[in-house]
Amino acid sequence: MSFLIRVTHWAGRESVAFVRSVVAAMCLVLAMPMMTSSGAFAQEIASDAGGAQTAEALAARQAALLQVMLASPDDLDAAFEYAMVSSLLGDYEAAIATLERMLIYAPGLPRVQLELGVLYFRLGSTETARFYFQETLNATNVPPEVEARVRLYLTTLDKQEDPASFRAAVVTGIRYQSNANAAPGSRRVDLNGGTFLLDDTATGTADTNAFLAGRVKATYDIGTQGDLLETEFLFYGARYADIVRLDTALAELTFGPSLNLERFDIDDTRLGLYAIAAGIRLNHANYNGALGVGARLVSQVTPAVLVDTKIEWRRRWYNDTAEFPTVSNRAGSYLRLAATVSRTVSPTVTLRALVLADFEETKEAWTQSWEAGGGVGATVRFASPFEQLRQPWSLDLEAGFIYRSYEGPDPFVDPAMAQEDREGWVRTGLSVPFRPDLALGVTGEFRRQYSNYDLATYSNASALLSLTKSF
Repeated sequence: MSFLIRVTHWAGRESVAFVRSVVAAMCLVLAMPMMTSSGAFAQEIASDAGGAQTAEALAARQAALLQVMLASPDDLDAAFEYAMVSSLLGDYEAAIATLERMLIYAPGLPRVQLELGVLYFRLGSTETARFYFQETLNATNVPPEVEARVRLYLTTLDKQEDPASFRAAVVTGIRYQSNANAAPGSRRVDLNGGTFLLDDTATGTADTNAFLAGRVKATYDIGTQGDLLETEFLFYGARYADIVRLDTALAELTFGPSLNLERFDIDDTRLGLYAIAAGIRLNHANYNGALGVGARLVSQVTPAVLVDTKIEWRRRWYNDTAEFPTVSNRAGSYLRLAATVSRTVSPTVTLRALVLADFEETKEAWTQSWEAGGGVGATVRFASPFEQLRQPWSLDLEAGFIYRSYEGPDPFVDPAMAQEDREGWVRTGLSVPFRPDLALGVTGEFRRQYSNYDLATYSNASALLSLTKSF
């Protein structure tokens, strides 16, 4: 009898740890194919600037260039640099005035017309921006890189004029894990001062799964100062070669407005408010469902710095099954905060810092917990080493740590001491685009959790091979 209780008790822990790892894997898979438009915008600005610089250095350079222009009004090189520095400082009016004066001295310069179009684009003057972009294409001897940028902006303008837009990405692949069920590595565990042996099925087991994941996002411009209605659907499904009780299906739908905060003089910032509906199936049976609300703030603080913050509240319900008969005790509220700050330090390197926190309410004190942590990462873009693959490759690196504390002791494990976990991970991934809408991904990760409860101590090494198609 005691052995059966031990296995049942462990099964609830296994499912929770496993679902955490599934959600982390889904976020990893779906984060790769879809860079946010504001993130791409920051990368382009940094590329224009030749790398991020401090505001003080830019202001000093702007003042020096102004003196050069006053002394030599026909110095076009100084004028162009002055316009670019002014743009980085957000002084668009000075940049526009300088570039338009340059066209008086030298009409028809493609690069000058391009930059004027870009500046009017950022100010929201789409018709004027389109005029300068078209003038750039009409010029003689337009450099290929200038033409490519112009066509990119014209495509963006066309999309903006259509109130409805649609993006999607589908990812499929295989993943190997040394501990697929996120279980203890050793059969020997300490429970209530005694040493017990777990059944082989209750220890960490290696396995391979095939998965299919996707993200579909639709937006509609409601015509009020750049406000949008946004709907996003995420899905993830995995089938395991051996541990079929871990076969997983997950889906999440969000819907709500995305508000342009320029009406409050907050530039390049959006606030999204949305409703959430989500569900998970485990071992081909309903595992949990959730309804909630969330808010997301995305701000291009400077041309090189992007802040993405999200807070969500969900009410979750769990369903007992023959495989996981006690998970209904975990029903309750769930509050989550996540923030990412990205900084583009050069045209090829982007750094980021992560902050994570959540609170999980449950019916039992020993399953109720809070956690906090963070991480650092970097993405490095570089030219393809193969002539046949012309798209640039990218290498992503990340390391992080989470501390987790439970409200009360588990009477089965230790009636005097509550559980505390320390989880860390390191990850690296390589993205190899075959063309702009199709990429191969290779990812490796090592995750280790130390706990004062033997049942919650485990490590897991994984390798993932994926193919992403974007639409």
